[in-house]
Amino acid sequence: MVTRFLERSLLFGLGLLTVTREKVVQFVDKMVEEGEIRAEEAPKVVEKIIARGEEEREALRKMVRQEIERWAPPSRQDVEELKQKVDELTARVEELSRPRGRRKEAEE
Repeated sequence: MVTRFLERSLLFGLGLLTVTREKVVQFVDKMVEEGEIRAEEAPKVVEKIIARGEEEREALRKMVRQEIERWAPPSRQDVEELKQKVDELTARVEELSRPRGRRKEAEE
């Protein structure tokens, strides 16, 4: 009986991303009717399932945000910052590639 309860809870948990509190209550009420849980345990089970669903939903949101950030094109600001760094590095390379005597003249 416990194994069946756990299996049904896990399968139900996978679908919780789109399930409302009302559906959870209906699910738990059915389990009470079938004798899989006691009526006095029902409110605690409902809260536990809801909390788990919220955790899973937040984990999914976080994962989606990370993937979006990973694949999102660079912003205009990112491009401008990179361009500025490239310009600075180019100037530095040009400065270092000048003969020594010409470096001093450029500094003066």
